[in-house]
Amino acid sequence: RRLVVRCVFVLLILFARWIPISFTNFQLKTYVCCPFCSGSHSAHSNSTDIVVFVEAKTMALSSSVSSKCPFLGRVSKTFLRNSGASLKTYAEKCPAMRDVLYSPVRACSTVSGPSTVQQEKGFVDPLCPLKCQTTCQGAAQSGFCSPAAADATVEYVKERCPFTNAILSATASSKKSEAVQDAVKSAASTYMPGKTACPFLVSQDPALAFSDPVSAMQSVPVSTDSEVHLAGEEDFYKNPGEKSFDYSQFFEERLDEKKQKHIYRVFKTVNRLASSYPSAHDYSRSAYAAVDKVLSSVGSLEEPNGARLIAKDMLEKLSHSDGLPKNVTVWCSNDYLGMSRHPLVTQVAKQVIDNHGVGAGGTRNISGNGRFHVLLERELASLHQKEQALLFTSCYVANDSVLSTLGKWLPDCIIYSDEGNHASMIQGIRNGRGVKRVFRHSDYNHLEQLLAEDCQYEQDNGLAPRPKLVAFESVYSMTGDVGPMDELCDVSHKYGALTFVDEVHAVGLYGDSGAGIGDRDHILAKMDIVSGTLGKAFGVVGGYIAGPQTLVDAVRNQAPGFIFTTALPPSSVAAALVSVRLLRGKEGRQLRRRHQGNVQHVRRQLLAVGLPVMDCPSHIIPIHVGNAQKCTQICTDLLNDHGIYIQAINPPTVPHGQEMLRLVVTPHHTPDMMHHLVNSLLAVWQKSGLPLGAPQVLETDILEDRREQLKQKLIVGVSA
Repeated sequence: RRLVVRCVFVLLILFARWIPISFTNFQLKTYVCCPFCSGSHSAHSNSTDIVVFVEAKTMALSSSVSSKCPFLGRVSKTFLRNSGASLKTYAEKCPAMRDVLYSPVRACSTVSGPSTVQQEKGFVDPLCPLKCQTTCQGAAQSGFCSPAAADATVEYVKERCPFTNAILSATASSKKSEAVQDAVKSAASTYMPGKTACPFLVSQDPALAFSDPVSAMQSVPVSTDSEVHLAGEEDFYKNPGEKSFDYSQFFEERLDEKKQKHIYRVFKTVNRLASSYPSAHDYSRSAYAAVDKVLSSVGSLEEPNGARLIAKDMLEKLSHSDGLPKNVTVWCSNDYLGMSRHPLVTQVAKQVIDNHGVGAGGTRNISGNGRFHVLLERELASLHQKEQALLFTSCYVANDSVLSTLGKWLPDCIIYSDEGNHASMIQGIRNGRGVKRVFRHSDYNHLEQLLAEDCQYEQDNGLAPRPKLVAFESVYSMTGDVGPMDELCDVSHKYGALTFVDEVHAVGLYGDSGAGIGDRDHILAKMDIVSGTLGKAFGVVGGYIAGPQTLVDAVRNQAPGFIFTTALPPSSVAAALVSVRLLRGKEGRQLRRRHQGNVQHVRRQLLAVGLPVMDCPSHIIPIHVGNAQKCTQICTDLLNDHGIYIQAINPPTVPHGQEMLRLVVTPHHTPDMMHHLVNSLLAVWQKSGLPLGAPQVLETDILEDRREQLKQKLIVGVSA
């Protein structure tokens, strides 16, 4: 019996010694692995210091507050030993640490994503709000992040400490040693130089910062002006000296001229919503300016629950202001068919990202020529019934690169350009440094006159025929008119000229297979070179050309815009491939029918209330305004007062006097959205003092009314 008792006693002693060791090792794993616990490995140079540091935290705080705070994880050991239980009091004032204190502790997320519990709670584990996307090495059961992930996120952690200056000031003024005060001041200068409020609160979206700080950290980061450090007097740009050109003043004066003419470009900050397209969130009226005003109006933070009072006051004021994101309906997106959020398109993009990453890794010539690029080029060549196609990063780059390359390579080439051509085509012709002829917009008679003159000159002087190229568009993006492509192609070929047709605003939208106006009018064979985009009806990004094999191959070997730039990401290329195939099939034909039906419906409704809708046969609905200031004001009023986003089209995009609103209707706009658009636009138009025309009733309206009457008669007859 005595032997048994002695053995049990020895085992108890060993077990008692093992518990603190295991607990310390557990805390040590937490500190080393999680970036919010460790902050930086440089703070503690060796493992012994870390163990001492963890033991001090364990003894001081039963809630392990310091092990979860990015500020306390980096301050000196002296500060932690002397602070004691008061740290918990400070933590209760911090909006981020409150969730840590009063939420159950869970392991951080791994590659597989948040746990079921986390998904039900709606936020990520507070132990690691950065959601490190790496599996744990050596600590798989605990689920802590790897040290490599901690190192990668140190800089991110530095900028997002949830403690305020007031808390630091209160700590520094307490009866601590000078070493402790120096440590606090050093940390404060590192995290919040010159701040009077918590940078965590200021930098995050106020709609999320208090209800769910962790989710707020995952939202889109926004930099405030106060975080920008300028060079000051040492900045040569602003202080070039008396004998140098004043660059800053020059650009300020030019920008002021644009503002005075009301042609200064202002970009709306709008996030489109894939789940409820064509709806979006408008951030144009920044929430962060409102946050700064609230924080500056609040008094001292040293009173109990100061942070909570700030949160309450901030949310109350923001709920009655324009600071929070506003739901709007987009009526100007070039994502014409909503393919950017098609479930198959997005699913493929996600799968390719998981398999191949987010970037191409180089130019097409150096490691960037992937399998998806080759497949998409084959698909596009087949779409346009051409021998070969070539991808570019955008159609602007495609037009510029191809026209400039052909202008330089073809000896003494003459390029004939429609005066309404896009800026990318104009720039490409200019970069080609060849002879340029400009014919009147869509005037094939004028084109023939110019071609005939040049051919006659060659014959009269016994010259060999010079290479010629005629460049024009199918659908013109601002006015919405469609060029006489058949006639233009015939005239070009009659005089020995190649045709270059920009189908950017037509691909995906017209024709049985969605190849554009050439497909609809059955003239694909007459179009020698076609350029298109993947960023509009196809809903992704990128541009391309399709044409004869030797010509496309020459561009591939010579165009700088293709050779010397990184290839499109594999995920975008794969998504575009799926989108093109979808729009070539039955679903694409259904979308195109719905699209055209909605366009015609909105056009009829706008004309019926007397709005000056410009006559055009395409899917684009331009409304003439004729005044840049009023055009901008109409768009601003529609956005702020009615939740409708339309972009003003002002010079230099269009000539002076031709300012307009450019409406884009999609298959996903509902009848209620259309009704709201017409009523809102009419109200804002009348408010601006612009005249209305006589209401117009089109023949199609009469036909629609007759169809509706017949339907009603049939319904009544069936019921009887």
